Amino acid sequence: MLKVGYQGVPGAYSEIAVVKYFGNDVEGVPYDNFRDMISDVHNRRLDYAALPLENSTTGAITRALDLMRHYDVYIVGEEYVKVSHCIITFPETEFEDIRTIYSHPEALKQCEDFFDDNKQINKVAYLDTAKSVEYIIELGDKNAAALASSRAAEIYNMKILQSDIQDNKLNTTRFGIITNKKDYPEDADIISLYIETSHKAGSLYDCIKVFAEHGVNMEKLESRPILSKPFSYGFYIDITGNLEDDEMKAVLKELKEHSKYKRIIGNYKRNR
Repeated sequence: MLKVGYQGVPGAYSEIAVVKYFGNDVEGVPYDNFRDMISDVHNRRLDYAALPLENSTTGAITRALDLMRHYDVYIVGEEYVKVSHCIITFPETEFEDIRTIYSHPEALKQCEDFFDDNKQINKVAYLDTAKSVEYIIELGDKNAAALASSRAAEIYNMKILQSDIQDNKLNTTRFGIITNKKDYPEDADIISLYIETSHKAGSLYDCIKVFAEHGVNMEKLESRPILSKPFSYGFYIDITGNLEDDEMKAVLKELKEHSKYKRIIGNYKRNR
């Protein structure tokens, strides 16, 4: 049976991504943090993992992206999970009783309108959405609630006071399915890569120009600081294409001439 890692506990959106992509016939392995999970993929203690890459409301999940460049792991698939945040609490608790809501910082940020309208409620960052439900049960505080999925409420036998409280009702998280092998599907049509350019005027333009000249569509460009080089930046780029195409091989060869460092992070089939 495949071992597939996810961040959080059962009921977390990452676990939902695992079930959507692989079905129920896998062993889901929960993790407290991205680093340990990615390290176990790198060291082949896991077959795969579901790693959140970006959210349609809050943008790139930079912690996940930054770790990707340091481990020998590759994106071979993707999954989209609709994020519907629910206020979850004890069966006897009513909305007017709530004084504190716990959840992952990203989830709290995605519900700013709700907290602006309910200033009597304190928001407190915690490790994970579903784990916040587990935490309020441990606290036994009937004036506390958690923001998490309806699946988390079902798993922990808790009550949903309100559903869909996120600002963006189309809120969705994109997960990369990562593994330790370059086992790319034959019909892959998206390439994710990371590059570092020379620290001089026009260096990024020279790289992007390569895509334009070859008619390659660039879907995403995300800059991230290089910690060992203050005020220097690397770039995560998503482009359409397949690594086995001769034209794409020529593009990547030319790109290498304009960048100081290049790493292919994945080639996978768009799943939306």
